Amino acid sequence: MRKIFSKEIDVYYEDTDSSGFVYHSSYLKFAERARSDLVKSKFPEIVDLMKKNSFFFVLKQVNIDFLLPCYLYDKLRVDTFLRSCKLVSLDMRHSIFRDKKLVCEIDAKLVWLNGQKKKPSRVPDNIIARFKSLEVV
Repeated sequence: MRKIFSKEIDVYYEDTDSSGFVYHSSYLKFAERARSDLVKSKFPEIVDLMKKNSFFFVLKQVNIDFLLPCYLYDKLRVDTFLRSCKLVSLDMRHSIFRDKKLVCEIDAKLVWLNGQKKKPSRVPDNIIARFKSLEVV
């Protein structure tokens, strides 16, 4: 498992309940923002395919482990790891940290979908190769 992307996240009022605790669903939002920024910065051709609704990744399965709470105005870091690449899917882990402490881990299985047929499709070899070559030290 290799770290392929890192993103800083600020916790805003909209991410919390009235007591200032981060909503459980906000952690999914933080992971989605990290994946979106990863695609935007490293895979502009996927962005073009998404805009045309031809091919894109969709979330098929998610597993979340909440370890510590986060609060309004916390500064978080989402580290994205590539766990594996398969024929039609990618397995990723998003580790969310506050002050270098792990607060949440999200395992996400993404499937490459043909937008016209609405069915899973083989991830192009060049995209798999580029995901495998990414690494953040």
